[in-house]
Amino acid sequence: MALPMHRPFRRRRATATNAMDECGHIPVLLEQIMRCVQPQTGEVAVDCTAGRGGHAAAMAEKLGAPGTLVLLDVDRDNLDFSAQRIQSLPSPPRVIAVHTNFEHAGVVLQERGLVADIVLADLGFASNQMDDPRRGLAFAQSGPLDMRLNFSEGETAATLLDSITETRLTELIFEFGEDPFARRIAQHILESRKQGALVTTVDLATAVLRAYGPRGRQSRIHPATRTFMALRIAVNRELECLNKLLSDLEDAARFASLGTPSWISPNARMAIVSFHSLEDRCIKRSFVEMERHGWATRLTKKPLIASELEQGHNPRARSAKLRAAQVQPRTDRVPGK
Repeated sequence: MALPMHRPFRRRRATATNAMDECGHIPVLLEQIMRCVQPQTGEVAVDCTAGRGGHAAAMAEKLGAPGTLVLLDVDRDNLDFSAQRIQSLPSPPRVIAVHTNFEHAGVVLQERGLVADIVLADLGFASNQMDDPRRGLAFAQSGPLDMRLNFSEGETAATLLDSITETRLTELIFEFGEDPFARRIAQHILESRKQGALVTTVDLATAVLRAYGPRGRQSRIHPATRTFMALRIAVNRELECLNKLLSDLEDAARFASLGTPSWISPNARMAIVSFHSLEDRCIKRSFVEMERHGWATRLTKKPLIASELEQGHNPRARSAKLRAAQVQPRTDRVPGK
């Protein structure tokens, strides 16, 4: 069944395709990130979400051969691509690629006896993931209801939807997707499940369209966008993983600010790019907390966003927000006080 597509939605996808680079993804807010993290020769940087290596490559050129670049990603194919991309540079840093979720960044550094000067996380997904129908992250093409960024672990969206209750699905769509029609959407999705008509991404998007009815034609974005986002967040435990990373960074910054051994350095720069308000609120709250305790200084009081020029070249940067902070060395307090 063909899906009626809204003109703005189609126009954005076409522009993104035209602007795609040879690596299958355009890194967002690259200039702003580089200004915040300021990589120096010989430093240690960790890219918690390596993706196709756009941000990592820019940092690697500054780190040079004396530096070390740790790459993490749950997508093994993208991780391998990113590592090879960095290693093919004229004078690459030492590359350590680890197939794991960014929530384990601290453990990865500690196990290897490394102290990071830069911690970067881009919470978006790579364009090649979005455009791969096998992943089920979008509905422009029919694909399985998978939505996992790591094919090797976790339950799929199909498994989640197969057993979820209407109440829980409503909560999930409302909380993670922030969709005001969450209850109607949940009802229509589960009705499709009952009829055996919930197999593909197109089936799911069609159920959401039915829930919206005529209102869908006035929607600025495709009505199914928020539901797909909500399910992706749930399947990949995205907020849980983000909060774990932020908690570990707070602990590390607390000790690093006092010169106590930690997995980040006493002048470490931390930068995180988010793509929806739930993520941004978590990051803001964490960085404000670090600053309030004197463990770090916020480098961005308000989130940095893409310029009109960047948004024109890369429409997926429109919702990107960058927040950054730097550890603030202190000697007048002890850990935990």
